[in-house]
Amino acid sequence: MSRGTRCTVEDRETKTPGGAGTIRVGLFTDASYTGGAERYLHLLAGGLGSHGFVPVLITGGGVAALQESARRNGHEVVEIPFGGARNPKGLLSLARALGKLDISIFHINLAGPFDAGYGIAAPLARLAGIRRVVTTEHLPMVPTFAKARLIRNFTNRFVDLTITVSRDNVGHLVRNHGVKAERIRVVYNGIPDTGGAPAVDMRDELSLAGDAYLLAVAGALEKRKGHLMLFDAMRSLPDRIHLFVAGEGRDEAEYRRMVSEYNLERRVHFLGHRGDIPGILRGIDQIIVPSTLEATPYVILEAMAAGVPVVASDIYGIPELVSADESGLLVRPGDESALRESIVRIMEHPELARRMGRAGRERYERHFTIERSVRETVDIYRELLR
Repeated sequence: MSRGTRCTVEDRETKTPGGAGTIRVGLFTDASYTGGAERYLHLLAGGLGSHGFVPVLITGGGVAALQESARRNGHEVVEIPFGGARNPKGLLSLARALGKLDISIFHINLAGPFDAGYGIAAPLARLAGIRRVVTTEHLPMVPTFAKARLIRNFTNRFVDLTITVSRDNVGHLVRNHGVKAERIRVVYNGIPDTGGAPAVDMRDELSLAGDAYLLAVAGALEKRKGHLMLFDAMRSLPDRIHLFVAGEGRDEAEYRRMVSEYNLERRVHFLGHRGDIPGILRGIDQIIVPSTLEATPYVILEAMAAGVPVVASDIYGIPELVSADESGLLVRPGDESALRESIVRIMEHPELARRMGRAGRERYERHFTIERSVRETVDIYRELLR
């Protein structure tokens, strides 16, 4: 192994059916922080054992929360400083380490088209002797450029099957990334049932009036999440409406300044990172997802599991989650007026809100459980093994 690189392996006793017959799956990410795409790996790893597969989490570092959750669950964790396609030592280290892990399937998690060195981890896995390679594509609609497309067209040749999280993503993979349609499989994200999480009383926590009407937006504080438009909308919404902003990010200081300029400090509450989002959702009236770039955000699934109406942008994979006018309302991205009117409509019609909450819960139970998501992913693994 090259000087200056590091590979640490934490071996744990495998507690899965099948004993020595279990199949080891390498789950790879070179992400620099733990977000929604990394949560996907956490949830997938937690469900594989009951199907006779052993997850091995392989990271390039920078995802401490994901690594820690894997260790708590007794999973093997391998850290290999990778550095992407421009780091020859990192490429060599990854290939050598993969060759020592006795992996039957290498599963690369691609939050966006530039991750894993533009997919360069796939040919490296082949070089290491791994015969089966699968990827999961989360945001293939992210704009790319000629050099990246050229590299992806090369690395795609070493991928057997591509999983993606929405039907809408299929067209972007075919048009933008040269993935053959017959090699794409759609598996929706799933979550454990959070509908029974203890409710968090934010009215009490923040000393709000009993008639306060509560909205929430959750996710990274960055432009694509649509916070700015939502803050604008809050200026003309009724005073009893309060907004909880859960999450952290590079644009937080700018957002706080804007809220101050709008004199909304009393009604817009920055919560920072919260580990109790399911409980918060159980105590609010609406979840707002005004993003301009999303595939299938987890917060919508959590809201549906909690029976909370959703107001979201009508973009990409979101209409596949939210049944318009049944489990929530969809608005054109960037349409502040439509966003404001949708919030007021649900607020002024409590029976509509209750009906949407019930419909969302039913959709979650039918389509978006973690059990279903893991089972469909395992079916793809078995397809490769055959």
